[in-house]
Amino acid sequence: MLKAAGSILIVAASVGIAQSLRRELTEHLRLLYELRRLLVDIASAAFESMQPVEILLGCFIRTRDERLNGLCAEIADRLMEKQEKNGEEIWRSSFLKYQRTLRLKDEETEVIACAGSAFFGKSVDENQRHLTLALERLDFLIEAARGEQKEKQKVYGTVSVLCGLMLVILFL
Repeated sequence: MLKAAGSILIVAASVGIAQSLRRELTEHLRLLYELRRLLVDIASAAFESMQPVEILLGCFIRTRDERLNGLCAEIADRLMEKQEKNGEEIWRSSFLKYQRTLRLKDEETEVIACAGSAFFGKSVDENQRHLTLALERLDFLIEAARGEQKEKQKVYGTVSVLCGLMLVILFL
């Protein structure tokens, strides 16, 4: 009786681990889409209202992800303090600081960090070119993440359940 109950618990735990890993992959992809939306929202708000980025990030731009809202607030505060010379460097250093919190890969962080040049350039045309380039690179990374997600979900699910079953066999 105890062996059967233990076996059921092990199998349930292995299925739970597989679901948790799948959820993490889905959340990562959702974060990439949210970052893309953030970039587009900032660019369109800046173009329409001609407000500085610190005002937009501090007051108008909000995301569904609280980590991104905190990051935007930090960037806005640092820009308003005007202790650092270049807004692009503030953007870059903030995203590099939040890389671990957001669970971004190095190349994703680099694309988002470079996207800061789309908001702090010398002209609107230059900013638009930088934004277009950053969005193209981000779209490429999103497509790659979507392709990886399907493969990884299959592998994670299969491996975790099989490991759980192997553990049950070992205990019996």
